[in-house]
Amino acid sequence: MAVPELAAIIKEKKLAYCALADHNTVDGIRELMKYFAGTETRVIPATELTAKYKDNEVHILAYDFDISVATEILTERNEIVSRKKVEEMEASLNLCQKEGLLVADNLASSEKQPVSFTVALDICANSSNQDFFIKKHGRSFMPEDVYYEYQAPGKPCAVERSGVTVEWLVNKFKGVAQDLIIAHPFVSVSVVTKPLNETEIDNLLKIGLTGIEVYHDATSKEQIDLLKKMVNKQRLHYTGGSDFHGKEKNTPIGQYNPQDVIPGFHLSNYKST
Repeated sequence: MAVPELAAIIKEKKLAYCALADHNTVDGIRELMKYFAGTETRVIPATELTAKYKDNEVHILAYDFDISVATEILTERNEIVSRKKVEEMEASLNLCQKEGLLVADNLASSEKQPVSFTVALDICANSSNQDFFIKKHGRSFMPEDVYYEYQAPGKPCAVERSGVTVEWLVNKFKGVAQDLIIAHPFVSVSVVTKPLNETEIDNLLKIGLTGIEVYHDATSKEQIDLLKKMVNKQRLHYTGGSDFHGKEKNTPIGQYNPQDVIPGFHLSNYKST
């Protein structure tokens, strides 16, 4: 959805605060700010960062920063990831072919999804591979089956996940972003990643993240209650988001499920309860 369309929805809902957190980019924030200049709605600069965490991948929400400085960091980050993904793709294709799996030679990596998932999708779309899986494993495969049987750490087609680490991002955004929030900790980034557990959340906070996204459209009431307890016990900052992607069935902007609005948030320089 284009920025003017998002701005119209935000105005209609009369939101007090909003944040456009696109993945690994800050394009669009200045444009969104223009629509609310001189109004009571505050636009908080934001972006959703993809980062490596051990063998997993996590999303981090950066809030409240100088857009120009963030642009420089993200340009460096995206150049590193793009280069590494090309290398990861080449290594992944070679290993898959050695295992007898057919993969398109011209398969290109995408910023929007892990290389392993891109490869797994291509493998599953090939009927010859599905015949192979039925003969060898007794069933057809979904992308997650390809990952856990062939691409996961310790499996024959495993390749180190490309990207920058949580530590790299924390170091770069230290003193730039006022808050670095763990996005939807109990929701997997993709079918080739795992949700975080409480210990991993605590470890990420020790690295330098400042809080947790408590309210999210794919987080259950029980999980929200658990996250709220963690926030209160450790006096963490917290946020909530619709994860609205411009689709008709998405949770509406300003809400965390079809019925409930986000009740509040707490960042370093902004708070709403």
